[in-house]
Amino acid sequence: MMSKKRSITIGLVTFVLALIATTVIGVIYLSSVASTRRERAAFMAGNIANRIEAEIKNRDYITRLLEIEVKNANGALTQERFYKVGEALFDDYLDVVDISIAPGGIVTYVYPLQSAYTERKNLFDDNFEGVYLDNSKQTGVGIILAPVKLPDGSYGIIIRRPIYLGDGRNNGDFWGFASVTISLSSFLSDVNISGIADEGYEYKLIGNDVITGDSRIIMEYSEKALATPVEAMISTVGGGYWTLELSPLGNWMEAYEILSAFGIILIISILFALNMAAFSSLKANTKELEVMSYRDALTNLYNPRSYQEHMEELSKKKLPYGLIFIDLNDFKKVNDTYGHETGDALLNIVAKRLQNSIREKDRAFRIGGDEFVVVIHGTHDKRFYENVISRMRQNVARNVVIGDITLRGSISAGYARCPEDGTKFEDVVKKADDAMYNNKRLIKASRNGAANGRNL
Repeated sequence: MMSKKRSITIGLVTFVLALIATTVIGVIYLSSVASTRRERAAFMAGNIANRIEAEIKNRDYITRLLEIEVKNANGALTQERFYKVGEALFDDYLDVVDISIAPGGIVTYVYPLQSAYTERKNLFDDNFEGVYLDNSKQTGVGIILAPVKLPDGSYGIIIRRPIYLGDGRNNGDFWGFASVTISLSSFLSDVNISGIADEGYEYKLIGNDVITGDSRIIMEYSEKALATPVEAMISTVGGGYWTLELSPLGNWMEAYEILSAFGIILIISILFALNMAAFSSLKANTKELEVMSYRDALTNLYNPRSYQEHMEELSKKKLPYGLIFIDLNDFKKVNDTYGHETGDALLNIVAKRLQNSIREKDRAFRIGGDEFVVVIHGTHDKRFYENVISRMRQNVARNVVIGDITLRGSISAGYARCPEDGTKFEDVVKKADDAMYNNKRLIKASRNGAANGRNL
């Protein structure tokens, strides 16, 4: 009798201890699943945010190129020259509604002619924009306004850049603004923000006003508040930023999942080892996700996150380096002509050729759709960089055969060195970026009037 009671007691104690152990593991497991889901959502939000940031930067380059044209003309940009520049820029972006310049803040030239903004108007008189334009004029930084209701009833994004003649805002005179208007729906379609919902998440894209401190919804999946969302910050124009919030359509962990987990714990509490194995596997997957977050999914080059952290490390240690900014010429034409699948295949090949053009200790990054950066470590003269860029051009220019399509690529590239061209990361980036876009302008100018072929 005592033996039976003892056996029952030991059985109960063993069951309770096993149940406690597996319950603890179960709680850890459920917490880890929720955490992994949040990390996965954060990874997705970061990718979308990086794409939005890169595309805003691309659209802002339109105003930068207009600024260059105005300064080259010493403020006397002709209508004919403006339309030629507008025609060259407009076709590169399907979401661009119009491009305009406003000497003294008065809209004067607009491309295309059929745009709703063809009437002359003083931007400073606008009740909504006036305060932002006054601030932009005083500070010398560009502004981004979104969402803005356009005359046709749709919503858009407006980027305006103040232009000063002379050596800069402090030494030159205010000339006016260069602007680009973007269709909000087309822009967000380009960055595939709707794909978030397809993955089972809802989102809010929020603009944060650096002047008033207020925030406004730019786009949202629904009006309801998101449950404990993950966030990704998007740098825009002039120090402004947007925030992308993401959360699942339901909850990070559903009630039926919790009940099922504890049901399994109750039934198979003796399988403690199996639960530990599953937990270890989950941790390994979490680590793999962390590694993947530093690589571009398409090309396997390092991604913008890795680029940012690497440059922060170099700047912190004050190590010498150089940046080569690279842009694949006429890539949009490949996508439009042969489709995005062919475009992706081309990007993958170009990325490998760029990687094969540099030393093992240097790094190649993909920071946008067809934009790449190569970080050169150490101190080198200009001839070294010219040789590297020449090698890249030669490698990229080799024929690319994709199925029955033969393409031939070319790149625009520019470089800058630290500390020779600037001691601050931002200064080195700007100089390399300007050099690349000057190179792109020269290439476009040399092609002006040439017939389009199948090559890039």
